[in-house]
Amino acid sequence: MMKDDLRQRSRKHSAPDASYTSGTRSTAIRLRAAPDSDSFSRGSYPVSMTSVPTFRGVFSAFAVLALFGLSACNGDSGDDDAGGAPDPAQEAAEEEIPDNPLPEPEFGDDETVALPLGLVSPPGYDWEIYSSDDEFQPDQPHSHQVARTEMFGCQDYISVMHSVPMVTENPTESALEYLISMDTSQHGSPAFLNPLASSGLEVTGVEQDNDTVTVNLTGFAGSTDQCQSWQILKQIETTARAATGAQQADIVLDDVPLAAQLGLEDTTPLTIHSLD
Repeated sequence: MMKDDLRQRSRKHSAPDASYTSGTRSTAIRLRAAPDSDSFSRGSYPVSMTSVPTFRGVFSAFAVLALFGLSACNGDSGDDDAGGAPDPAQEAAEEEIPDNPLPEPEFGDDETVALPLGLVSPPGYDWEIYSSDDEFQPDQPHSHQVARTEMFGCQDYISVMHSVPMVTENPTESALEYLISMDTSQHGSPAFLNPLASSGLEVTGVEQDNDTVTVNLTGFAGSTDQCQSWQILKQIETTARAATGAQQADIVLDDVPLAAQLGLEDTTPLTIHSLD
């Protein structure tokens, strides 16, 4: 069980890295559970690198509630000093980039860090129906949700969860590698979706320059339709931003923007709404 795997009571820094194997694909992920950590008391989403996730559910019917509007822009055409038409290029440059309310994850004294994991919210799911008075369900993803994006694509949202504290040198790479290596794409009830689990993508590197994080990938997305293409793109983007605190994310597949390869016109990052 995923819960039992993460409640291990000892760890050595010299221990070998965990390896997660799915079918014919084996992805080595440099993660280990924190020593003497209780994944539930910390309020962290329980994940395991050696067992199939236990938070499984049946995929509900497609019916998404529009909870948030599209992100606002500060482009103001105003009165043109020259009396001519506004410059479209200037308006585009002045378009507001939404702030990222999630700071870069902090490492603990034991060199561990909780990984932010982006999952597609269940259709028709409203995070606000779960209040602080609701019974805590440690095996359900919604109990570990810390943020949610605005609506995108086919009326979808990305929910951000936190894993138990893990040992890793690069939280962004580790979070994405974990999502890609999972052998199930549905988690909990109602079911959160992980389309990256069915992709053929591999992370080759992550770089950050000021407020922009660049994720380099190889392989293939393996999306079945445009809706899933949007889900994969925004799942990677949101996870990378949540793991770095960056405002923007550039996702590149074999040196070509992933959005272009998926046939998507993607120009601005999603607004992220913190649950706190």
